[in-house]
Amino acid sequence: MLLTSLLRRSGSRSDERGNAMIAVIGLLAVTSMITMTVTGATVQALSYTSLTRAGVQSNAAAESGVDAMLAQLFADACPATGELTATQGSVDPSVTGPAADEPFFVATIAQRISSAASWTAGCPVEATTQIRIQSTGFAADLGVAESASAGDVSAVQAVYEWTPGANSAAVTGAAVFSYGTPGLANSLELLSFNGNSANVIVAEGNIVCSNSVYVEGDIVAAGGNIQLDNTCSAGGNVWASGTVTLQGNKTIGGDVIAAGTGLTRIDPSTSIGGGVYARGEIDSWGQRCSTGATGWDAAGDACSVTRNTGADPVFYNRLDVAAPTKPLWVDVDFVAADWVSRGWTVVPFSGPCNIDNNGAKNPAVTQFSNYTTPTVIDMRSCSSMVISTSAKLTITMRTDLTFILPKTVNIEDFTAVSNGSADRALRFITPDTVPDGVPTLTGCGRIDINNQNELEAPIAVLVYSPCPIFNSNQLTWRGQYYGSTVAFSNNSELTYVPIGIPGFDLGNGAGGPGGAGAVGGPATAGTPGALIDYTDIAVPD
Repeated sequence: MLLTSLLRRSGSRSDERGNAMIAVIGLLAVTSMITMTVTGATVQALSYTSLTRAGVQSNAAAESGVDAMLAQLFADACPATGELTATQGSVDPSVTGPAADEPFFVATIAQRISSAASWTAGCPVEATTQIRIQSTGFAADLGVAESASAGDVSAVQAVYEWTPGANSAAVTGAAVFSYGTPGLANSLELLSFNGNSANVIVAEGNIVCSNSVYVEGDIVAAGGNIQLDNTCSAGGNVWASGTVTLQGNKTIGGDVIAAGTGLTRIDPSTSIGGGVYARGEIDSWGQRCSTGATGWDAAGDACSVTRNTGADPVFYNRLDVAAPTKPLWVDVDFVAADWVSRGWTVVPFSGPCNIDNNGAKNPAVTQFSNYTTPTVIDMRSCSSMVISTSAKLTITMRTDLTFILPKTVNIEDFTAVSNGSADRALRFITPDTVPDGVPTLTGCGRIDINNQNELEAPIAVLVYSPCPIFNSNQLTWRGQYYGSTVAFSNNSELTYVPIGIPGFDLGNGAGGPGGAGAVGGPATAGTPGALIDYTDIAVPD
């Protein structure tokens, strides 16, 4: 009985030890699973945290690249390579060693001339309408696990409208540049606009104005004399390499400068806002001050000019009076590739050379009003070009247009209007194909502009020709002229709005450029406009 009882107690203890061991093993298994779970979760959390951190850093760096490129564009400092970079050290000076040289962002720019055109790498050009900035950013703290490496680099793309500047091309030049003696007569007004002085500059020959002319800027004869009769007036200076003769009731707003040694004559009825500077002597038609001398004398006449005209000071026999610099003729040839490189499309003209009432319906003519990007229409396949009165031709300009013309042109009753408020530049150019610094007259007829031609703001025109240019019969235009000789008559009005010719500087003449402005004002750089699209993109290769 006792033995049986002892055996029973011994078996019970073994069972209890076995059960305890099973419980311990189970507890260890549970603890291990919990430990593994916690460890896995910790590693996963660390990986996720590093991924998030790297992604935030790289995305912020990419966005910084867009902002940096925009800043360069607003500052008119687009990188010549089209690429803008920054390193980690340049952004955060606390980063040192090899890490400092690691890239922070790499941003590139591209442009296109319309929403339908393909992107071209590089900075905006004259015809650009949209820009695209692609920026790749790099994280400073990389992901700690392989799965987190996707956040180390991010890329974004931003597309903006491009607001063009006020003609980044050379836009200097006078209101009227006539290489030889011009024709100024019969109710002509040359008016300044937006701070641009409406100057008349003549390289060779005399300037003779007979009646009813008002030039709001300077009148400059770089190779001859100036004679202003009757009511021919100037709002600026009258400056001649020779002598100056002012006869009749008129107003000169600035100085009268005569660099020639001959006699300068100034009518006492003239009003002069500045001074008189003569290398020779002065005659005021006998209206002398009393100087104690008998007959004509320089001192007495100079005194009369001061007293009667209001000029101050008045100098004569001054050897230091400078002549205006004689400007060279700017030879403007037509090279299609040069215009294309500046964003223009060159189109050979296939329409009639005589645009009359029937010709105005020709598709090549009606297309003038349909172009939406800067376009050159090459008309030199015609030996001469006529826009007839019967056509009553009106062009609605949706972009800048340039007509390349033969050496004989007749423009009658022509009107151009704009489809909006944007500045539009219209150019009529007869090329000068001989680069010799003088107008090439071989084969010339003339450019004849007559019969109520009108241009509405904000359009401005430039007429360039090595041949003579004639304007008559109620011309009302905005723009400028550059010709071998330029003549106006019969109620003409030109408001000076300088637009120049892309790739050429027409402002090397005396008397200053007449304002360095573009259409309607000073030249300005283009700038980014409204944001069109901003998105994440795959990292470029």
